[in-house]
Amino acid sequence: MFQQHMREANRRGVTLIELLVVVSIITLLVALLLPAVHAAREASRAANCQSNLRQFGVGLQSHAQFHGVLCSGAFDWKRDGCVTEIGWVADLVKAGIPAGKMLCPSNECRLGATYNDLLDLDVTSVPSFVDLKGRAPATRPDGTLEVSPCRQIVEESLAPGSDSRRALVEESVFKQHFNTNYTASWYLVRSGVALDGSGNLVEKASGGGKSLLSRQCTFGPLSQGLADKPAKSASSFVPLLACGGWGGELTQAVGPHAPGTPLAAPFTAGPVANPSMDAPTFSAGTPRTGPSGWWAAWEDTLQDYRGFAPVHRGACNILFADGSVRGYLDKNDDGLLNNGFEATADNGFANDEVELPPEEVASRWTLGRQ
Repeated sequence: MFQQHMREANRRGVTLIELLVVVSIITLLVALLLPAVHAAREASRAANCQSNLRQFGVGLQSHAQFHGVLCSGAFDWKRDGCVTEIGWVADLVKAGIPAGKMLCPSNECRLGATYNDLLDLDVTSVPSFVDLKGRAPATRPDGTLEVSPCRQIVEESLAPGSDSRRALVEESVFKQHFNTNYTASWYLVRSGVALDGSGNLVEKASGGGKSLLSRQCTFGPLSQGLADKPAKSASSFVPLLACGGWGGELTQAVGPHAPGTPLAAPFTAGPVANPSMDAPTFSAGTPRTGPSGWWAAWEDTLQDYRGFAPVHRGACNILFADGSVRGYLDKNDDGLLNNGFEATADNGFANDEVELPPEEVASRWTLGRQ
């Protein structure tokens, strides 16, 4: 009888209840492990991002040694010129650092916002002082001409939105690693404001409009000397590059990236009034000093860092002028990093909590004397 009972028990196998218990235990274990796995993956991505920024920092410092400034400008065709020759991305690529292969892995932005200009910009609308074409064609050893893709777009009158223009951009810009999803700081590519005697922006060459984003109203790329000028070891407080914030959506397919792919902003917006986020303006004849002087108003501005993005589980990696990389947390989860602005319905900040402390991240309108 006993042996017969054992044979019947062996034939019975696993009951449904026992199976459900096992499945429940496995599900619970997976649920417990998944957050740790995701955290480990994000930690790896954040470390990769920091490594990219450090290599960029080395490239920028090397550029400064030979050219006196950290870069030649922004990765911005319509404001700074031919993207395969001008801008910090071009500087790095020419130095053997393939910026387009060194993207922040956590950032949903996969290209720079200038790609929409390369694809769709009406070149006749750009002020003449912007060098859209780049240098003159050069003859290669085999006798053929080397012509920049930006010059080809202009001189061959490739229509905005045309497939021939898209194909050229993909082959000669994107595939040659002229790309990034990091955003430059205004300090890196503009460094300071050019003002008239009344404290208003002044154009070095007319026709482009007065804007904090224009090279015609600013001092241009940052020198290491200016970064060090405000105080001892000041370069450790001056941001250069960071994980890029939203700068639009791609209009046409480029490589593996479909239309609608998020694009990274080219650079932050510069010093603006708190909380209006506008550059100060003054009546003609406004004095520099005194309670109603323009200098005090500019002193009250803050750098607009909304172009930086906390993409690493609520943190943003920032490269500073001394080569260091530090992460800053978006403490209130509003997707922005607040460096002292009052929150309003228009500027996007959830509250007044400071996430980029002024004693750690420079935010003044000028790094030197004005």
